[in-house]
Amino acid sequence: MKLAELQKIAADGYASGESLSEYFNPETGEATELTPGDSLQWFMHVEIAETFDADAADDVQIAEAIRVMESAVNDLQGAINALYKHK
Repeated sequence: MKLAELQKIAADGYASGESLSEYFNPETGEATELTPGDSLQWFMHVEIAETFDADAADDVQIAEAIRVMESAVNDLQGAINALYKHK
């Protein structure tokens, strides 16, 4: 699987509905420079690109993308919990 394919899979599940090409290069899969807009989606593509291994099997690549997305969810949940404590 190519990085751009993996990025598209993840982007297809993201709810913002914004243009994919705003956050990653559809040819290479590399994340674009951060511009005003949905920085969470941009961050998602950076995380996937940074952990991508072109030599890995598709299922390994998908598992790693899931791992980094779940790690981000845990980090965000920790921030949400901290904010609730100060509400």
